[in-house]
Amino acid sequence: MAVALTDIGTGPPLVLLHGWAVDRSFFGRQMPLARQGYRLLAPDLPGHGERASAGGPATMAALADDLADLLAAEHLEGAVLVGWSMGAMLALELLARGPTPALAGLVIVDMSPRIANDAEWRHGLAGGQDMDETRAAADRMHRHWGDYAGRIARSMFAEGSEGDDGLVADATSRIAARDPALMAGYWRSLAEADHRATVARLSVPVLAIAGGRSRLYRSGVATWIAATAPQGHAITLPDAGHAPHLEQPDAFNATVARFAAGL
Repeated sequence: MAVALTDIGTGPPLVLLHGWAVDRSFFGRQMPLARQGYRLLAPDLPGHGERASAGGPATMAALADDLADLLAAEHLEGAVLVGWSMGAMLALELLARGPTPALAGLVIVDMSPRIANDAEWRHGLAGGQDMDETRAAADRMHRHWGDYAGRIARSMFAEGSEGDDGLVADATSRIAARDPALMAGYWRSLAEADHRATVARLSVPVLAIAGGRSRLYRSGVATWIAATAPQGHAITLPDAGHAPHLEQPDAFNATVARFAAGL
């Protein structure tokens, strides 16, 4: 398995799983945690960043296979998965297969276990998109990826803060470099995933971190996760959007460190 992997520090492992269409560089502001007694592992997922596509289907199941291989190859014990956006869905896809002895906890960063809304489920995408609309979005993105890259990048950040440190410009360039067909495939798989039942039977402690100004998900989904998981907790970073680890890194890092230390 050819992996593009950042691996720094020693101590309890934190496995940082990035979101859809981006890469491991989006966890650059978490690297100070390596000086606080943690080992940080941040892989590029297949088809993202410096990692070539694995050549198979662009699905959450394939990504979960890849993550399982990484955990086994690194012989991790007591690891905490920190999944942002699609990275959280990937973690849930793996945990749906049953207990994973290497894992001690899960952090879900501004993500829903089901992104498509319906009459009974309103904790999906904040715009209210249902299954048909999320699938149609994948088709549009496939055809017009260049037009979507900037919109996707802006949606990550709280409105009015996205110009800080050139975050949107950097995110736009990285997203634009992705393969449209591959990203559309992953988006369709995200739309089809439903891990509400997985959350309800998780055997590890879970922390759901919400961005209080997220444009993609409402903070109520973190509350739902905390109430549904057997060992669930939630926190909202009020001034952050969909990327609290980029927008409020000090508060985010402290929150993750407290959770990991409590395990």
